[in-house]
Amino acid sequence: MLIENATVVTVDAADRVLDRAWIAITDGAITAVSAEPIAPRPGEPRLDATGKVVMPGLINAHTHLFQVLIRGVYEELPFVEWLRRIYACGLALTEEDAYLSARSAAVEALTSGTTTIVEHHFLNRVRDLPAATIDGMRSMGVRTVFARTAMDMGALAPSQVLEAPDEAVAACEALLASYQAAVADPARMLSVFVGPNTPGVSATAAMARAMTDLAQARGLRQSLHLAESRSVVRQVERDHGITGVARWLDAEGALRGPILAAHSVHLDVDELRLLAERDVAISHNPVSNMFLGDGIAPVWEALEQKVVVALGTDGAASNNSQDMFEVMKVAPLLQRARREDASAVGPRQALRMATIDGARALGLGDVIGSIEVGKRADLVVLDLEASPHTVAVHDVVSQLVHCAPSDAVSSVLVDGRLIVNEGRVAGIDQQALLADAQAAGMDLVRRLSAIV
Repeated sequence: MLIENATVVTVDAADRVLDRAWIAITDGAITAVSAEPIAPRPGEPRLDATGKVVMPGLINAHTHLFQVLIRGVYEELPFVEWLRRIYACGLALTEEDAYLSARSAAVEALTSGTTTIVEHHFLNRVRDLPAATIDGMRSMGVRTVFARTAMDMGALAPSQVLEAPDEAVAACEALLASYQAAVADPARMLSVFVGPNTPGVSATAAMARAMTDLAQARGLRQSLHLAESRSVVRQVERDHGITGVARWLDAEGALRGPILAAHSVHLDVDELRLLAERDVAISHNPVSNMFLGDGIAPVWEALEQKVVVALGTDGAASNNSQDMFEVMKVAPLLQRARREDASAVGPRQALRMATIDGARALGLGDVIGSIEVGKRADLVVLDLEASPHTVAVHDVVSQLVHCAPSDAVSSVLVDGRLIVNEGRVAGIDQQALLADAQAAGMDLVRRLSAIV
């Protein structure tokens, strides 16, 4: 494909914005980014982007896709009570729920400019839920990162969703074997992570060490919830006599990166320094943290300590939206309010967190996250000049971060394939899929009402 005459926000090392540029794509890879016109090859598809902006695909570094079926159900609850209900979902979820929620959530993500999703999976009552979720995501063409995590403790979680560490390791090994060829594909359309779900609350030190040992032996990354609420910090201090979840994990030998640590709200500066030293990146989920009243993560301090910070929506049960444009706006504004400094985190930093820094946090920094020759063509095309929410456009990056609505997305490419065209996912009956998801959500909530 040849994309013609676009304003290109590269998010390269120099944060270049090219006012009028052409992007050539061959076999899923970007082969040219040029301010001079590129002649199309015979029969090559062309996308006229005159008056439009092309940016790297957004990267959602942390979510739970099954929760799109229960969005808006559990609200205004203390974190512990909310979490009890989420864990109870493990007693009701079916493979069909997992597959359908992954597909419908992917539609929401893709049509709002997200091309890569990190699905953090932690409910393992049904052994094939991970495969159903992966297959649902891949069927939609979204770049898929699946984190198969595990729980082995906690009064909140039903016993049916708990596993012994050796059982969890065996299940992760089996999952890796099932998708070995896809994971090995150089295009990196599928990555598999492992991890302890929430160390100190739903995962013991033994589970954290077992997942760390597995990750180190297999060259995998980990995903985990880290210090999301003060209640987690208090429980670790009460149970282990150590103040700080990151400090406790490090003392247990389980803070060995690369790790993607979701939330990381209640960490002090010394712990942030420890994260940088141990190759631990943060997935910052500001809308979810506000929704649940968890607090405001110390992102400004994390950036000062050279911690890689990515952005995520978290699940729809603690956000109600999977819109990364919303997250990309809220993230810097929260830091400005917290620091009482309008320059604390600027729009270019926010855009990098949602794209190239997200890619780096996933170990995909050499594959996606910026518009550069050699990278895979995960691209979003937006029409800012046609939206009353963005006109007049003066600073393109500021407009993308501060006021671009997700419905300004007109086209989305993943690995060079045109997945979204004129705001709709190509090749599927989108309305029928959403109707099926609505019916499935109603049925799931009915089943849950008998449990919680």
